[in-house]
Amino acid sequence: MASTSQIVDALLARLRGAAPQLTVEYFAGAEDDYPLAHPQGVALLCMRGSQFGPLHDGYGQLRTLQLTITVLLNQRDAGMGDCDALDAIRRACLGFAPPDCQPAWLLSENFLGYRDGVARYAIALATDTLQVAEADPEPLTVLNAVSNEEQP
Repeated sequence: MASTSQIVDALLARLRGAAPQLTVEYFAGAEDDYPLAHPQGVALLCMRGSQFGPLHDGYGQLRTLQLTITVLLNQRDAGMGDCDALDAIRRACLGFAPPDCQPAWLLSENFLGYRDGVARYAIALATDTLQVAEADPEPLTVLNAVSNEEQP
């Protein structure tokens, strides 16, 4: 099964390809704490948590990962409009299946406000995967002696 970091890395790569005009990176802090230096903006991916289904056959659970992409668009020198940037990010996410996951779906999109020349948006999405229990290694049969004689 893919690790959470592998899933996040795959989504980051997908977003970088879809919105090359923006900086795309993982950032778990508040958007106000991000030092926006890119002239057009940034898409900040953050893992927000998971919901788990019931345990199946004692070995695994359905895991719904919830992620948020906070988009900060610099309005001073932006060459790509807000709608174009948000459209590109939505298209990149909807239906994208990270490693060992089902295709992602969109949950919500919100305008967070406009401050200091920066428009802020949040796009929430989710994808399902399995959380699989660690298996205890089975005891191995150890070969203690070798004989050239046939045993009946």
